[in-house]
Amino acid sequence: MKKVLLGVVLALLAGCSPWLEIQQVNLGMAKAEVIQQMGKPTSASGAGNEEYLWYVPANAFWQKYYVRLLNGKVESYGLLEPKPTSQPQ
Repeated sequence: MKKVLLGVVLALLAGCSPWLEIQQVNLGMAKAEVIQQMGKPTSASGAGNEEYLWYVPANAFWQKYYVRLLNGKVESYGLLEPKPTSQPQ
């Protein structure tokens, strides 16, 4: 019984964390290293020497993570936060 309860708790906890390895990304990493670590991005955008890799976790589809590359190296990364809506005064 304890093993079943432990299994249920672990399954619930695993469902709460994104299936992305964003914490493994470091500034200065090459694009190939990012893709090796995190997998193929959901989408990509950019122009010139600037590129964004976009990732959406399978278990948290409402979240969007970005990796910003400048000259092929990680310049910044993180969770894309929604813009706050302004309140009428």
